[in-house]
Amino acid sequence: MTRGRWAVVAAVVVLLVAGGVALWRAQQEPPLCEGAREARDALLERPFAGGDARSVFVVGDSYSQGTGPDGPDGAWPARLAALARATVTVDGMSSTGYTTGGFCEGEPVTYGDRLAGDDLDGADVLVLQGSVNDGLAGDPDAVRSAAGDLLGEVDDVGRVLLVGPPDIPALEPAQLQTIDRGLADAAGEHGATYLSLLGAGIPIGDDGVHPTDAGQQRIAELVATALG
Repeated sequence: MTRGRWAVVAAVVVLLVAGGVALWRAQQEPPLCEGAREARDALLERPFAGGDARSVFVVGDSYSQGTGPDGPDGAWPARLAALARATVTVDGMSSTGYTTGGFCEGEPVTYGDRLAGDDLDGADVLVLQGSVNDGLAGDPDAVRSAAGDLLGEVDDVGRVLLVGPPDIPALEPAQLQTIDRGLADAAGEHGATYLSLLGAGIPIGDDGVHPTDAGQQRIAELVATALG
């Protein structure tokens, strides 16, 4: 996917957020869904090679897919590859989460749906990132059970790390805390590691949702530290 196409996808996400959740839901049209799918497919085919210390597979949302002008190359997984000397494969799809299909609502594109079809063969670590979308368009109260169901199906990866949502102006603190607690509880029940980003000082852009360049770098550094 070209840099221009990444910019279009990012701009659409910003417009939806600016108009609120109602507009998000109203704009779940085939072109937006198709664009999100194409971006996801393109990203899956281009792992970030930072070294051979370990193989990391990431499932996430637009934070992992990359929404800035540099697209995926500016997102935290690309930065993690260099920091952790790892090969990082990314299944990132904007607008999705544990409980929402976002632009493709009603189709099998939630984290659990996608992970069921992902090839994790050879992956040393599975990282599940997000999602603020569970607050913007999904169900924060259902995150714990959705994450638990997903983790219950993961049996071919030695280590699993869940990375929660950061503080963002677009969501009330109570919504973020519900998602955070749900993920922490699900991780604890299934022997996974949980990395909370609440209070971690992740810089957020003017859209009130997505991390800035410095925010992406901060997430990468925190994940690298958590992985050790």
